[in-house]
Amino acid sequence: MMHRLRVLAVLASAVLFSACGSGGESTECLTGGSGTLQVNVTGLPASTPGKVTVTGPGGPQELTSSRTLTVTSGSYTLTAGIVAASHPLVRTAYRADAMPNPVCVHEGQSTTVAVAYAPIGSSGKLWTSNGSGGSAPLLGFSADVLGTSGSPAATVAATTGGAEGSAFDREGNLWVVGATTADPPVLRLPASALGTSGKKTADISLTGGPLEGGFPRARALAFDASGNLWVSVVFNNQLVRYTPEQLATSGSPTPSVQFSGLDGPSGLAFDSAGNLWVAFMGADRVARYNASRLGASSTASPDLVIEARTPPPVIGTLSAPSGLAFDVSGNLWVNFSGTLTRLTPGEQAGSGSITVTPTVQVGLSVTALPDGLVFDESGNLWLALSAGQFGRLGPSQLTSSGSKTPEVIITSPDVAYTGWFSFYPAPAGLPLYHRLP
Repeated sequence: MMHRLRVLAVLASAVLFSACGSGGESTECLTGGSGTLQVNVTGLPASTPGKVTVTGPGGPQELTSSRTLTVTSGSYTLTAGIVAASHPLVRTAYRADAMPNPVCVHEGQSTTVAVAYAPIGSSGKLWTSNGSGGSAPLLGFSADVLGTSGSPAATVAATTGGAEGSAFDREGNLWVVGATTADPPVLRLPASALGTSGKKTADISLTGGPLEGGFPRARALAFDASGNLWVSVVFNNQLVRYTPEQLATSGSPTPSVQFSGLDGPSGLAFDSAGNLWVAFMGADRVARYNASRLGASSTASPDLVIEARTPPPVIGTLSAPSGLAFDVSGNLWVNFSGTLTRLTPGEQAGSGSITVTPTVQVGLSVTALPDGLVFDESGNLWLALSAGQFGRLGPSQLTSSGSKTPEVIITSPDVAYTGWFSFYPAPAGLPLYHRLP
């Protein structure tokens, strides 16, 4: 009997192939003797290994490509994980398609299973919010147009209503902040919808509660290591957390955690230890909440508050921090109104309130209006520039202070004013929920 199945790949979760028989019949799957199981893995670039686990009598076997297995007859389950092809800027991720059926290997017979991978639509692109006047509120630029300066059209121009701060989940769905009162405060755009341009409809929206009642509403999003979504809400000076269960359907859930009494919370970032870092635009400070305090609502002060200053001869407080991003060395990069500063792991330590003069402070053109920050696979830092432009600073430009011209500048006819940026998948070395090995 020949069974042809397709496998659903879900990162870090199992998809079961467990029924035996065909044509709707129930056939007992007996153990004993041996047969062959042919696993055909297709759809991946030649240099990209698959991630398929075959589990049954005799224990699991890990496969990276097509193989014929001689196995003990019986029932087998297969799981397939998301994998990514290498690229110096942003990788393309692949997921296997699926039919939720089992595999039965009969004594003396051969069974074939097809594991068909396909690209995840949201992967392999730099995503950016796009202010009024552009072709669409959400733009995606594929990796092949980002290598050098130029004027490429957006690979994907998504009409979503309005879109601002963003964060990916592990499956490649993009969560965004609604930019206007006509948009849901927080919405999810499915990965499958982000491979092409056009009107996009959110499949999950979060409304009500602390997300609404004033303006500006939500500002930035970040997932923690457990899949909880954290949202900074400007008008009511709060940070709120929604659990994975609350993110499964649309609605107006009561946040599982609320931090109140803040001063203009903006950008969010988690470090490798699970601590939450927050940019407070109203207070001109960057702050850390220890991981141990993130499980319960609080009005208490952060565990560490940092005031960053300019170097002599004109010493002053750097103001209005917004975007935050960690690099692979654990440095925290902060956008202070167009001055990009590096806070080293040593400067991130301790508690209480401290004043730091960052040793690296990078200035941009006076016309640049950066907001969010994001690092790519090679350590380039992407950010918004002036109207119609965004670009990247190379790793060598981030080792010293001074006014820098980004080594790559994208001037696209689709861009009005970019703001917040996201990649899927995130580089493996960054402390982001949606990273892949």
